[in-house]
Amino acid sequence: MRRIVLAPSFDQEAEDIGVYIEERFGESSRREFVTELAPACTRLAALPRIGTVKHGYETPSAGFAFGQNWIFFDYDDEEVNFIHILHSRREKPAIRF
Repeated sequence: MRRIVLAPSFDQEAEDIGVYIEERFGESSRREFVTELAPACTRLAALPRIGTVKHGYETPSAGFAFGQNWIFFDYDDEEVNFIHILHSRREKPAIRF
């Protein structure tokens, strides 16, 4: 299995999404998001080709739809680098990687 590397940007964005979820839907929803995120990253590390580069964002990184969010990552035979996690309702032209 590829080694999982979380970029500081990914950690911060996941935290920001978690705060938003908690404020809007409560603490249990935030815990559910966090609980589901780690296994999703593990699955992507095992099968990164399930991601797509045809996601409409201006980045060469692969993307994977995760609930209301997109997870962006780069990978090789050794590791998967999770770079960003963004809410899918944000305007794509406004996103700068």
